[in-house]
Amino acid sequence: MPQLRLPWGLHERLWPIKYIVFLGLFAVSLHSLAQAEVLAEEEPFKTAIILKFARDWPFVLYVGALLAANLFIERFYCRYLCPLGAALAIPARLRMFEWLKRHKECGSPCQRCGVECPVQSIHPEGNINPNECISCMHCQTLYWDDHRCPHMIQRRLKRERAQAMKPALPKHVTDPPLSQSDDPNNPLVAGGIVAAPPVRPPKDQGGS
Repeated sequence: MPQLRLPWGLHERLWPIKYIVFLGLFAVSLHSLAQAEVLAEEEPFKTAIILKFARDWPFVLYVGALLAANLFIERFYCRYLCPLGAALAIPARLRMFEWLKRHKECGSPCQRCGVECPVQSIHPEGNINPNECISCMHCQTLYWDDHRCPHMIQRRLKRERAQAMKPALPKHVTDPPLSQSDDPNNPLVAGGIVAAPPVRPPKDQGGS
């Protein structure tokens, strides 16, 4: 089933929900761990995986709604509601270097990586949001693809034009030199006789 892409404005406004959920659970856990465990049921995995939907109907309805949303919007829960994802995304701002490569044309005018990003973590201006990136490396595959990335396509076409405009070298320059036995101008070869290499007499081993 093809996945829907939310409008960027709505998508950007849904991002903070998981951070609010995480901070709320963290604040409650400081007051009461028992209450925090109850609220942690916001994650559907206990209902869907551990208990296999053998629960009261509100839990089953909640998990069913999330599953339905994921059918149309890829990783809907992970992108917008998962508190664990929010907790793991916070340290992403402490990265030491930018290792995801970008062309200067990324975002302006090219939007290919942003359109094909499965979680819409690439802003319209071309920047990658490290908090939302899942490191699928799809954008890096496009970065080097000289048949899909417009920047790399232009570089490939320039390279091909440059090679096509190179003058052809003369045949005597491109062909490897002929040996004595392969040279048709050699009279021994022309007469059907191939000259044998000269035989040197063996050195006297007697020392005389």
